[in-house]
Order: sequence, then C-alpha cells, then structure tokens
Amino acid sequence: MRRIHQARTEPRIAVICRISVVWEDPDGSPKTQPGMLEDRSRSGVGISVKAPIPVGAKVKVGGRHRELIGVVRHCHRHEFNYLVGIQLDEADLSWASLGAGL
Repeated sequence: MRRIHQARTEPRIAVICRISVVWEDPDGSPKTQPGMLEDRSRSGVGISVKAPIPVGAKVKVGGRHRELIGVVRHCHRHEFNYLVGIQLDEADLSWASLGAGL
C-alpha cells in the first residue's frame, strides 16, 4: 500500500462532532448531507461523509456553534465513508478559545 506524505504546516486536533455540509453541484443545485468532523487545524478541517463531494467545491461546514467556509482539496473513499479535506477561506482563530468542535 502506497502512503502519500504531506507536510503539515499546522498541528491537527482529532475531533468527533456532528456537522452538516452544504455545497452546489456543477449544475448549481444545492446539496446537503450530514457528516462528522474528524480533525481540524486553524486553516482546515477533515470531515467524514457518506457520499463524495467534488474536489474544488465551495462548502459550508456547520455545527452547533458556528459555520466555516472553505474549498474541498481532497476526497477519497475510506471503508464505508468518504474522507474530505477542506481548506478554510479564512483561518479560524476562535477555535482554540471555543474548543475544537463546531
């Protein structure tokens, strides 16, 4: 099995919390699905969802307390779900004080 190594510029914190993710299909139709926040840093989040989200899609990831906006950088199948990496449009500087969850 080949492993892809990516240099991380920020530490990631493992998190488990329910989220919803919203994006538009290429035809402009809105899509929404529930998921789980798996990990996060100040500039990105990793989520787990049941259906793939296209790379390059603009997404809103919402939780109980706030919403983050970003772009899907990778999406790959892992067992029964898809792991999606999202680069945030703006660094979430409040995450340390509000907790790692959303």
